Amino acid sequence: MTTRTRKCMVALSLVAVTALYATAAWRAEQARISPQLQGACTLAMCMQRNAAFSYLR
Repeated sequence: MTTRTRKCMVALSLVAVTALYATAAWRAEQARISPQLQGACTLAMCMQRNAAFSYLR
């Protein structure tokens, strides 16, 4: 294997790994910000399921 071929393979591998990571991060972000309008109501207290920690205090 020549040096040029090896460099191309390394570059292609880095691009593939970066694309997989970016796709996973994008999917996780989309799942996090998806609208969850259902509320969790217990007696007189209702809040969204994705409420922030500062809101829960």
